[in-house]
Amino acid sequence: MKVGFISDIHEDIESLRDAFALLERRQCDAVVCLGDIVGFTIPFQRYIRTRDADACLSLVRAECASVVAGNHDLFAVRRTPRYDAGFTYGLNWYALDYDERSRRSRNRVWLYEDSEMPHFLSAGSREYLSSLPEYAVEDFDGQRVFLSHFHYPDLSGSRIDSLRRARHLRQHFSFIAQHDCQLSFSGHGHPEGCARSDRKRLRFLRFGSYALDGGAEWVAGPCVANTTRANGCMLYDTASRQLDVIPLASRKTIV
Repeated sequence: MKVGFISDIHEDIESLRDAFALLERRQCDAVVCLGDIVGFTIPFQRYIRTRDADACLSLVRAECASVVAGNHDLFAVRRTPRYDAGFTYGLNWYALDYDERSRRSRNRVWLYEDSEMPHFLSAGSREYLSSLPEYAVEDFDGQRVFLSHFHYPDLSGSRIDSLRRARHLRQHFSFIAQHDCQLSFSGHGHPEGCARSDRKRLRFLRFGSYALDGGAEWVAGPCVANTTRANGCMLYDTASRQLDVIPLASRKTIV
């Protein structure tokens, strides 16, 4: 079985269509979306004229076998994360003004309004985002796979955090083991290629093909959005355990 992974679309409908077309050409059997379908920020100006949150959500909803929420998806519908990495939001977090939330956060969680442009979402899109889980476990050809936007205990990526060492994933590996999973896929970091970690070593790798050995491993893939970083998607073959991290063809900046 060939499973495709897309993440960090950020309302870029043209790149999302490119990703689905690429995975279809590779004879993908199922596609998973790892979050941040929406969320258009200032650095993404290169596709401002074609950003379309509703179209992205509609396509993901129609074509993806499993979808989890990213931090920008939660913010779009003013949801605070269940898996909050120890930060206490409180029940009235979004009733507070920006300055008060900034004071309380002390630069520990994303606040978004300092860089994110307004969302244009239909009622149906808001309802769909509100329904998305922060993680999912899927069985692909007999392999149980854990899916989330980032790693436990910050599954949605709502906390300001940079992953630098494999030891930072110890809680994540324990959490996915409780769900009888060895393999875990995420997005969030927008690597130009992928990040891979077992319990001992974290590596940042370029686009290419890699063999997964079947042990405990966390893999984070590239963004789909045509930002300043090289974008792409992933394809995992459950039979051969080969992971292909595939770049998307770059397009001219849209102005």
